[in-house]
Amino acid sequence: MSLVVVEHVSEDLDSSLNRIFSFFGGVESLTKGKEGVYIKINAVDFRKHSYTSPEVIGAAVRLFRDAGVKVYVMDNSTQGNMTRLVFKVTGIDRVVKENGGRCLYLDEQPPVKVRIGEDGYAVELPKVVYEKLIKERDENLYVALPKLKTHSMTTVTLSVKGQMGLLHHNSRRERHNYMLHQFLVDVYRFIRPDFAIIDGLTAVVHGHYPLEKMLDRFLVPMNVLIGGGDAVAVDTVGAKILGYSLEEVEHLKLADEQGLGYGHLSKIKIVGDISMFKEKYPKNPLGVLPEEVKVIKGREMACIEGCLGNTLMVLEMLHVDHGAHAPFTIVCGKGVDMNEIEKATPPVLIVGPCALEETAMYFKRKFGEDKVLTTDKCNDLAKVTSHLMKLTGVKATQIVPLNPLETLATLLKAKLHGSRANIPPIL
Repeated sequence: MSLVVVEHVSEDLDSSLNRIFSFFGGVESLTKGKEGVYIKINAVDFRKHSYTSPEVIGAAVRLFRDAGVKVYVMDNSTQGNMTRLVFKVTGIDRVVKENGGRCLYLDEQPPVKVRIGEDGYAVELPKVVYEKLIKERDENLYVALPKLKTHSMTTVTLSVKGQMGLLHHNSRRERHNYMLHQFLVDVYRFIRPDFAIIDGLTAVVHGHYPLEKMLDRFLVPMNVLIGGGDAVAVDTVGAKILGYSLEEVEHLKLADEQGLGYGHLSKIKIVGDISMFKEKYPKNPLGVLPEEVKVIKGREMACIEGCLGNTLMVLEMLHVDHGAHAPFTIVCGKGVDMNEIEKATPPVLIVGPCALEETAMYFKRKFGEDKVLTTDKCNDLAKVTSHLMKLTGVKATQIVPLNPLETLATLLKAKLHGSRANIPPIL
């Protein structure tokens, strides 16, 4: 049986975090004999509220700093973004430094190839993760600190899903489709947090990227922290608070079945009251897309976890928050209806290998190569974003809420430090 503490934050965050750890012997017990604490936050993007709350990060850094260990706060942001930029825009870099911690931008780390999963497929981990949390695991503590969010592709995105941020971008694209759920479990089997705390001060619903012009529809005040040593159990309780059962969260169900943690509530001892959480919060985007864009989906397969989900998510963001309007056609998935293809109007964006194989030659012959944009991966978010910005006329400098010169300087610094992030063109 696993123990999960649900702390209703009524005082300061430092006291609330201390109370959670007190059920597990206290912070000093967890850090005894450790050289460093590596805190994996959710810094997926700089869009408001999509990341772990800076105030929770600051409290966690203070807590471990005062225990006498070095504290590192790390992530590797989503494809299409650079971690250093996300930390800067959100103020996470400032909060970490002010409280005595150090920022680790994992996209700036050289890669180490490892093999995971039953078939031993290769992925690239940042060198610091491999050295400190694999080779020297006994000397270091690994803490997951995600945000409480629903997710259109995985129902929730919490500690286990958040470990996608440990991989370099090129390792995320091939299995970011119908295989995503087992992919997450394979990563989790290879490297698991020693402790997980979910930041539930405010939950994010309708997926994982709030539309900034409709924030009130995405944010739900919860005022809780959820913590424990079994990240699968912690995530299961987080999912329950959001209204979802284990059977509805495929990666947690798989992790439970494969003996990587407890996912059934009957095997989880919950300290704290969760009876007030009765609502099931939406996991799908609002679907506010430009009317002039035609979307053709394969009848046999069109993965919400890959080519379909991320493409529509980015399009919605560009449309709602940046006024993107332009007539074009998006094609994705397997088993595309030829009658629909014949009605398509240029330009055409073909997303993913399935649609590329079935339709690329037809569209290039009919409209010319200059009217057809393609991505050959199931989930190449950087390229998809780049193509959508080109089609709609939105510039990257419009999306980043910084002075363009400051944005360029930050990205240049990241590149000089070796960033391997896949991002769209800035200019």
